[in-house]
Amino acid sequence: MDSSPSSPSVAPTRVASDLEVAGLDEDHVAGTIHNLVIIVWRFRTRFEPYRAGIRLLEKLSRSHPEGVGTLQIVETEASPPEADARKAFKDALEVPGLRHFSVTHEGTGFKAASVRAIVWGVHTLARPTFPYAVHDSVAEAARWAVEHNRALGRRDDARSIEEAIRELRRLHRERYPGHPG
Repeated sequence: MDSSPSSPSVAPTRVASDLEVAGLDEDHVAGTIHNLVIIVWRFRTRFEPYRAGIRLLEKLSRSHPEGVGTLQIVETEASPPEADARKAFKDALEVPGLRHFSVTHEGTGFKAASVRAIVWGVHTLARPTFPYAVHDSVAEAARWAVEHNRALGRRDDARSIEEAIRELRRLHRERYPGHPG
């Protein structure tokens, strides 16, 4: 697998069940399972990997006419997104075929509140026509995604989504055990 997620030559790697890893660098890991794009932002949210995530959503939506969703997990050690990445947030909400979008941050306190406020602010300004949410646990996000996938006629289970997120986190921590800085 090419570890530069912004490169168009990233070769998807199947790691468990239906999970395919599509991008991995020192700051994030991205993958797909079912009709979902999952991105775990561990350290920095940078523009190029975010754009690669949008391209991944576009690609997945072409093979899922019923629609796709995304779950983005912002780890507690993540810093605020770069300015150009924040500007691209609205672009993700305009991907044709996107039917639900959520962000999860399991932290507490002021930093967690600021992460959630950034997400809600972007969604409020963009006014997407599909469901979106901010969660404080992966289990809650997985249940929410399954509920919205059912509305698309899918029968995925929350456990497989939670396992995919756990695997993506494990892969990233194994490959990049410490802070990149």
